[in-house]
Amino acid sequence: MKNLLITVCVFSLASGILGAEKKPQSPLMKAGTVAWVGLDYSMVRMVGPEDFRKPGAIFPAMLDNWNVLFVQERIGRIGGALGKKMVLDTAGMSAHNRQATAKQIIPSAGPEDSVEKTHLSDSDIAKAVRSYQLETRDGLALVFIVDRLVKPSQNGAVYVVFFDAKTREVLTCDRHIGRAGGGGFRNYWFRLIKEVDETLKRYR
Repeated sequence: MKNLLITVCVFSLASGILGAEKKPQSPLMKAGTVAWVGLDYSMVRMVGPEDFRKPGAIFPAMLDNWNVLFVQERIGRIGGALGKKMVLDTAGMSAHNRQATAKQIIPSAGPEDSVEKTHLSDSDIAKAVRSYQLETRDGLALVFIVDRLVKPSQNGAVYVVFFDAKTREVLTCDRHIGRAGGGGFRNYWFRLIKEVDETLKRYR
């Protein structure tokens, strides 16, 4: 009887360890592929007097530039991080980003312009997701909605948004803060995006 109890205890302990090691798969990852929608800058705030002095060079050319750069340099990385095949559905993002204007530049940072704050609500994000022009009709889609670029603190914030391409239901929406850095305006603010996509393994 004593030996039986020891055997049961050992089996229970082993089962507990195995159970702890095997995490339940995220419901997001049931999809075979993920449609990459793009970097949405339509609601961005650019804070600070230094970097954003030439809005004519930013809207819309640099927004398109960042989107192209992401596809060139990062799309394979996010596919690897998620363990999924990525499908590009970015054709509509360039037109969508033309909603952004120089009025979204905040020359002097106020108390509501720190990276810890946000001007975007859940309804703002849901509305943006519903507005995307997509070729993908079902399955899982992913967009990064850029919240703000804050020059005084040299960082920024981005929402990582997974949604149902058919119903446009937002499945998960997480805000990430990352550092800016690098040479030149384009690379300096693109580092923030690179830091965000490196967090995607958590969704597997």
